[in-house]
Amino acid sequence: MSIEFIGYIATQPGSEIHPRSGAIIQPDYVKTVAKAHEDAGFDRALIAYHSNSPDSTLVAAHAASVTSTLKFLVAHRPGFISPTVAARQFATLDVFNGGRTAVHIITGGDDKELRADGSHIGKDERYARSDEYLSVVRQEWTSDKPFDHQGTYYQFEGAHSLVKSPQQPHIPLYFGGSS
Repeated sequence: MSIEFIGYIATQPGSEIHPRSGAIIQPDYVKTVAKAHEDAGFDRALIAYHSNSPDSTLVAAHAASVTSTLKFLVAHRPGFISPTVAARQFATLDVFNGGRTAVHIITGGDDKELRADGSHIGKDERYARSDEYLSVVRQEWTSDKPFDHQGTYYQFEGAHSLVKSPQQPHIPLYFGGSS
């Protein structure tokens, strides 16, 4: 069994014991922290997602632009954008950073935070929606030809991405939680 060392890249200084300070997005801070993770030998760094935080995909793109080997675990909450669009976004990021992207799927979470982004469905339905979402994402990543999908939450006709990850069979997906 292999062990992966995963750090965390925020967009501004702060922690549980030191209040966040300064602008919410500090590009030089992201650069410094990303390079520190890479220099320390971390395998990956998590880029978090919250309903009020900077876009994790764009933060990962910036961090990737200032590193060469550090991999990124980009947090993503299914259901807020189309799974075909998300699949292309992550595949595009993965091509640009040379196959250093993984996606951390966040299905659970605080109901109040979920409502802030427009989700008003319960936990069981969120997990069902995420299951269908990930099925479409994987198909978008791996299909060599257009496909149709008629599901409970998503319907597509002729879905197909020309953008393919350098990672095969597809970008790694992480799924964890305690809900």
